[in-house]
Amino acid sequence: MKILIADDETPIREWIQFSIERGNNPDFEIVGVAENGNEAFELAVKYQVDTVITDIKMPGMDGLMLMKKLLAEIPYVSFIILTNHAEFSYAREAITYGARKYFLKSELRGQDILKALMEIHESNETLIKGKKEDCYFSGFLDIYTCYCHMEDAEFVSGFWKKHQFRKDEMFCVAAFKSTDSWDQNGLLDDFIKEQKIHILRPVLRNENIYLILQSEDERKLEESLAAFYEKWNEIGGGILVIGFVAWGIDQIMPEIDRADRMLQYEFFYNKGFLRVEDDRKKERLDREKIRKEYHEILNSLLYDEEDKICKAIVLWFDYFKEVCLEDTDWAKEICIKFVIRLEEKCAEHFPDYQEEHKVAKLQAMDMCRSICMKLISLLYSGNKFSYSQSIRETVQYIHQNYASKDLSLKVVAQAIYRSPEYLSRLFKAETGRNFSNYLMLYRLERARSLLLNTDMKIYEIAYAVGFTTPSYFSKVYHDYMGMTPELARSQKIDRKSKN
Repeated sequence: MKILIADDETPIREWIQFSIERGNNPDFEIVGVAENGNEAFELAVKYQVDTVITDIKMPGMDGLMLMKKLLAEIPYVSFIILTNHAEFSYAREAITYGARKYFLKSELRGQDILKALMEIHESNETLIKGKKEDCYFSGFLDIYTCYCHMEDAEFVSGFWKKHQFRKDEMFCVAAFKSTDSWDQNGLLDDFIKEQKIHILRPVLRNENIYLILQSEDERKLEESLAAFYEKWNEIGGGILVIGFVAWGIDQIMPEIDRADRMLQYEFFYNKGFLRVEDDRKKERLDREKIRKEYHEILNSLLYDEEDKICKAIVLWFDYFKEVCLEDTDWAKEICIKFVIRLEEKCAEHFPDYQEEHKVAKLQAMDMCRSICMKLISLLYSGNKFSYSQSIRETVQYIHQNYASKDLSLKVVAQAIYRSPEYLSRLFKAETGRNFSNYLMLYRLERARSLLLNTDMKIYEIAYAVGFTTPSYFSKVYHDYMGMTPELARSQKIDRKSKN
């Protein structure tokens, strides 16, 4: 098992490497050590690693972005995430993208790393146990070796010829999620036997199945795909993705990858027949507007009425009724973040709060929306955490006037006709924070949004969110957010280069 270690802290990198080497497991080989996300990505692709142990927060490219980029290049790679308490929510997001384990750095032991690596290794071994001629024991074709030899056209060509690909016929890929159910397996067996066109052995990659159909006649391909979809609907199979009709062995892997990306729509739609070509007709999401309303809802919690918050959430999720392929990753991520942020709000107010579900199971937008509504109901249960009219007006005034350098407790108190002393006591009693602390954190959150989503210069952002000098803004941002504004901006640049 080829392992890569990525962390911007030298002692952590060296300690993990020492712990693995001390374990003396002949099945574990450390092929690279990186101090930032960009270096980690290059090394992982170069060595086609099996497992990456990565910090969640690194310069340039953070752990989440590294995961997403590597999964697009190396679909079989596994991840172990390292995090601090302040980044706990990021680790939970990583789980939704397939991270096998995450550990708090402050509690990490060498034996924990070795145990996690062994679990991943044994899981991989179980999957390939009894594999013969590139096939799993279940009979599905394994294309892992194709990804390991993507630069070797002769190897890839020989692989597909060996598995009965006909180079003189066109082909089309049908993709769907594997359920390991008798209905699905029986459907595949019966369909392949019934069809008169050539169908290769079904391909299994992670949790997805790819059916490759071939014919000299495009009309016959379409008829077979329609017949498969009809049977698919009978068993309630979920989403079925149909790729382009293509020619040539060199197009098989690109078509599988293209169909695989379309399967991301499963998060947004429970079922349906999706063609890769149909995605071209969809418009891009207005990300800035969605982000803005996302923050407005979170900042209005417990200050606005419950009904108003619920209506806002319903309208917010409606933005994702039509999502183009380029936006699926981003849209899925922000939906999951919404759930996680609301859970954190519940944990703040209810010390004994326990999440009722596993974050890894947040694989459908409808589920995210349903959980959000339940969490809102919990937050507003009883009157304990319902804020008074004075505090709601105070928060609303802050949100509307945070850019003013003259904003103060005295100014707000005068605006809502309360004495500063009374408002100060009431604000602390109801919110658990003093006025100045709330204002500071809100300004920093707005600054973070501008750093990540605009091209404004850092000094312009400082003034735009109400700071009197850029130097003081940089110091406060570092103290509260754990990184400099320049580092936060670098993460935006990396995301932009990816797109």
